[in-house]
Amino acid sequence: MLSDLQLQQFHRDGFLKGGRVIDDRHLDQLKEELARVIRDQKTDAPQPVSVSNLTGDPERPVWQIVNIWEASEAYRRLVDHTTIVQQVAQLLGSRGVAMWHDQIQYKPAQLGGVNMWHQDWPYWPIMDAPTALTAWIALDDAGEDNGCMSMVPGSHLVGNTIRFLESIPSFDAMPTAFQGKDIQVKLCPVAAGEVHFHHSLTWHGSHANRSGRPRRAIALHYMADTTAYVAANHHLMKPFVDSRDGEPIRGAHFPRVWLDGARVPLAAFREAVTA
Repeated sequence: MLSDLQLQQFHRDGFLKGGRVIDDRHLDQLKEELARVIRDQKTDAPQPVSVSNLTGDPERPVWQIVNIWEASEAYRRLVDHTTIVQQVAQLLGSRGVAMWHDQIQYKPAQLGGVNMWHQDWPYWPIMDAPTALTAWIALDDAGEDNGCMSMVPGSHLVGNTIRFLESIPSFDAMPTAFQGKDIQVKLCPVAAGEVHFHHSLTWHGSHANRSGRPRRAIALHYMADTTAYVAANHHLMKPFVDSRDGEPIRGAHFPRVWLDGARVPLAAFREAVTA
């Protein structure tokens, strides 16, 4: 359980570093599975929704894999991890929590590129409201040397500012003020196995990895299970939505993991949607 002080910090800053949620053995499995899933593309093995390079530059890649949990049992165990989903429910203040999708973010040693300043929710336009957050888990120690995230405290309180963020010409060119308020950029190192939460409107990004070690992480994106579907817009996950416009987002790819103070095991959800 998160303390009242931690909840206050999250609602003030828009992000919060949690504790360690994955042990060394599970970390090793996740790293092995990441390599396997990349290697097994275009085979008969179960596949994630997509694999892509976010930068578009093969010389400075940031590899993204969406819904690796559907291709790997080791990652599937994270989706309904008791500590993670309990804390997500606290932070969202929601009686029900569902998985939106996951996202591997992998910056190779020495080559890993920049992930520019952004907010998450504006890039999820089939959601009607920013009732979502991310549980970002480091698979390697993520520090200043290998491209850890940076956040802007309180930025989630100013709404959808994605056009402003997209106008910033480089990662190091964040202005000193916005709408008359000072901007503070805070570096957010996360040790391997630890979780770091951020609101879907918090400004964040990460600098390049020029170190001799990789920066691998899994971002688990969760939403309140009342989050409604906007059918007029588009997103990678849209083909998997079973809802009508204006209804809560539902479907086998969006498992409910928390309801009324209790974890919902992924196996139980799957039995329910296939019954």
